[in-house]
Amino acid sequence: MTITRQWELLKLLPSRPPGLTSRDLEQVLVGEGFDVSKRTVERDLSELSRLFPITCNAKSKPYGWYWAKDASIDMPGISVAEALSLSLIEQIMQPLLPKTVLASVQPRFRQAKNKLNGLRHPQKLANWADKVAHVPANMPLQPPEIKPLVLEVVQHALLHENVLNVTYRSMQKPEPSNLKLHPLGLVQRAAITYLVATAEPYEQPRLFAVQRIQKAEQTNNKSSTPQGFSLQNYLDSGALQFSSGKDIVLKVKLFSDDVVRSLTESPLSKDQRIESCDDGALLVANVKDSWQIRWWILSYAELVEVLAPEDMRAEVASRLAKAAARYAR
Repeated sequence: MTITRQWELLKLLPSRPPGLTSRDLEQVLVGEGFDVSKRTVERDLSELSRLFPITCNAKSKPYGWYWAKDASIDMPGISVAEALSLSLIEQIMQPLLPKTVLASVQPRFRQAKNKLNGLRHPQKLANWADKVAHVPANMPLQPPEIKPLVLEVVQHALLHENVLNVTYRSMQKPEPSNLKLHPLGLVQRAAITYLVATAEPYEQPRLFAVQRIQKAEQTNNKSSTPQGFSLQNYLDSGALQFSSGKDIVLKVKLFSDDVVRSLTESPLSKDQRIESCDDGALLVANVKDSWQIRWWILSYAELVEVLAPEDMRAEVASRLAKAAARYAR
């Protein structure tokens, strides 16, 4: 336990004066669950100063401790707080990321587990991971399998801005296609990893699900980026909501108080309005015209009614009618 505490102490020290006082360090360690006193911290610092290039600013009180100038402070360990954060991140990311993507960070996750498992039970932070959990809001789907070599080639081509030759199996065509892709970005959406790229001879960015890439080869040809393209602007356009990019004014009648409360807490847009009406409530919001907004509407079925846009109302009505007819058989 002494080694764990002292290692933690070294990681807390700043790289320049005036440094942190023994009282400051004591408070941080106590906050992380260590049972220490100011005297214990002072004794630890005195011992560590004989082994590590740390120094005390003794010019004026309160005395501060810090790493000596030009000292190497790349500590291979992680703090309790970092270990806790990583354990929670792993909990969230495990069901989302393909194994090939997770492989690169698994050593860090194992380090976090070892850190927390090595602490004594009374440490409150070490037990915190047993008291919190993450539950996905959507239907939990298993991540698709991605070929490790394919992912490695895609990442390398994206990093070095080289053209990719790929064999791609799309959802619309039974036979795979050979494509020349100019990679622009990688995006994780729920359990699916997408490559944003242009496909020769077109310049319009498209989404390619990485698990559908059967073969990938990096060429020596430099990729080209459409003029004015930025990944963030592309995402803001609603591309990952499978949107046309068109803005619409959505008007929906709500027939459930639970739905009203849910949308009041988590609005569809920043300008969303909900007003009471005779037999429910009326929601008005500016949103992107997308598959995702349709999935959201259909998930509420009889609890909502689309009033506008008219084409969306007709589409939702048609799909619900077809579903009702199937169940009526």
